[in-house]
Amino acid sequence: MEHVIVGSRRYLEVTARANFFVNDVNWPGALAKRPGSVHIHTHQGTPLKYMGADLLDKPGARLGFDVPQMLRRADRWDYSLVANRHSELVWERAYPCHFTSVRTGSPRNDVLVNGGDSDFRQRYGIPETDTVVLYAPTRRDYRRTGHVDRVDLARFAADLGAGHTLVVRLHPSLANGPARGMGLTELARRGIVVDATDEPHVADVLLAADVLVTDYSSVMFDYANLDRPIVVHADDWPAFTASRGAYVDITAEAPGHVACSYRELAWLFASGCWRDEESARLRAGFRARYCEFDDGRAAERVVRTLLLGEPMPEPGAVRIPEQASERDALTSA
Repeated sequence: MEHVIVGSRRYLEVTARANFFVNDVNWPGALAKRPGSVHIHTHQGTPLKYMGADLLDKPGARLGFDVPQMLRRADRWDYSLVANRHSELVWERAYPCHFTSVRTGSPRNDVLVNGGDSDFRQRYGIPETDTVVLYAPTRRDYRRTGHVDRVDLARFAADLGAGHTLVVRLHPSLANGPARGMGLTELARRGIVVDATDEPHVADVLLAADVLVTDYSSVMFDYANLDRPIVVHADDWPAFTASRGAYVDITAEAPGHVACSYRELAWLFASGCWRDEESARLRAGFRARYCEFDDGRAAERVVRTLLLGEPMPEPGAVRIPEQASERDALTSA
């Protein structure tokens, strides 16, 4: 794939002439919005924690973020892609700007919906018969480093026992922080866990996992497209919501069983409840709500409608009635 290096002469030439700009993070401040150019924001998944203007009431969470500058950049967006109506409401609230929300689904999830291939297990030497448990925690805004050890990884790997492989993927912002230097790197070197933090494509890791264990990472919304078990480890939910804020009480609207302590987390796996009928029931409701427009054709829909100007077809995902309670909650929060 042809690419350019940010800041290079070729980059400046391309950005000066390109008609379409697609991004999933905060836009570069130096990128001018030319007349006739189209800016498309794909976002990094479905939002759980507060974003954009909602951070104005969370001083600890917005440390290092210039919220007014973020909003000025968001005012350049032409289109905001959404995978569900929850995202549509949140982005329009968090970024009260002049873009148009488009119910295309999330292009990043096409590979998950369509059951793409992954060579992750082979590259890391994980036996095909092993149950791969993916642990993917998010960062904490109430700690300066962003990292808090919520799970003793060596103990968890041991408690899972033979026939299980524990794969750990830290939040990208913690990739070069103390979370790895203080133990994860050594555990991976000794073969106790697999460190997938540096994997460039998170979908490869998700496809290889049989179950996801996370706290409040938005990766759970992506992983739900695979219809595989999810366990939420929410032992510091009050502290997390107080410092960052959340649009959804994930302990009440969980995609699977919720553990409020390590003891509960270990029991879910020891008992086999992590994949029982209740887990499947919770996951079905979660998928209906948050995988609403993900039908495996999001990227095609974006190209055909936003780039080529064809009529917008309806996503072929599961349809659910409008959730008035969510709209009211977002308006009053």
